[in-house]
Amino acid sequence: MMLFRVGVIGCGAIGSEICKAIDTDSFEGRTLGLNMRLSFLIDKHKEKIENLCEQLKHPPAIKMCGSTAKDVRFDEILHEVDLVIECASQSAVKEFVIPALEAGKDVMILSVGALAEEGMLERIEKIAREHRCDVYIPSGAIAGLDGLKSAAVSEIYEVRLTTRKPPAGFEGNRFVKEKGIDLAAVQKEGKPLVLFEGVAADACRIFPENVNVAASLSIAGIGARKTKVRVIADPRVRENTHEIEVRGAFGSLCVRVENVPSPTNPKTSHLAALSAIATLKRISHPLKVGT
Repeated sequence: MMLFRVGVIGCGAIGSEICKAIDTDSFEGRTLGLNMRLSFLIDKHKEKIENLCEQLKHPPAIKMCGSTAKDVRFDEILHEVDLVIECASQSAVKEFVIPALEAGKDVMILSVGALAEEGMLERIEKIAREHRCDVYIPSGAIAGLDGLKSAAVSEIYEVRLTTRKPPAGFEGNRFVKEKGIDLAAVQKEGKPLVLFEGVAADACRIFPENVNVAASLSIAGIGARKTKVRVIADPRVRENTHEIEVRGAFGSLCVRVENVPSPTNPKTSHLAALSAIATLKRISHPLKVGT
């Protein structure tokens, strides 16, 4: 059986976990059975690529900083892969995912907040249909997407997401800086502060590092302009917490997930990386479980 060839864009916390799982075909000592190999790595920071390669048993031969490296362009290396995994940023979806789809390659998108931008989801779907390729969007740091997708076959009345994270999880966010919000003071005071309340389309734009789950809910349910989101900096919690409420013709659904933050990036949840690896298993294995 031939190995499934994978290219990874983004060598941060999640990208590194994905690469190590592919490289060893295991996670925490558990065999995955992926039958995959890494063909290329891309990141805008050369040191991240080098650091990751030092941790891999079989580092890929192709490594690029950005979409070009010397005289090599991204579109010239796409023949080396069957699947492109984006785990870098919302801007990387435009820069890399669209060209990959146009080349007929399957893609996995982790910066799913990019799809909340007006017209982007439709554009991705159109290109994928035209070139007969698949787009995989992992569940990420939440649960309940199976139920939401099933409910969406009928009528959904309302979808609400409340995200709570420790104040440190919002450090570096442009919106927080522009509003002059002192996260250290919020932590010291010990009281939760609502940073945002609105629709998913705006939440994904304002908090690109924190609420990709809002975009996933929007795609599975009633869209980014109807899905309601509240984002809270809460010094009382240690976990990244997502509370999902759905009402529809089917009845009601309530899910609360308390995620341990990634050991190397508090802005994201450890479950996000696990979800991506589980999606790779779903791609590789003949048995598909869930809606």
